[in-house]
Amino acid sequence: MAVYKRIGEVMNEADDIIRTLPENERAEHLRGLGDMMGPLWFKLQLPVVREHRDLDPDGDRFQKKTKSRVKR
Repeated sequence: MAVYKRIGEVMNEADDIIRTLPENERAEHLRGLGDMMGPLWFKLQLPVVREHRDLDPDGDRFQKKTKSRVKR
């Protein structure tokens, strides 16, 4: 899972940089970044995290957000 953590850090850094772009350029770049992040999470990382919750790179932070959104 360490490799996913490193990839996530790089993608987060790219996201920070992309968000500094002018609005007319930003959407296309964010879409491209999202297109890379989706398969990484859903096809590679999620199957591992489902079986081994302790390996979730976001810890229980995501679980808490999901639960609080459902209560609203």
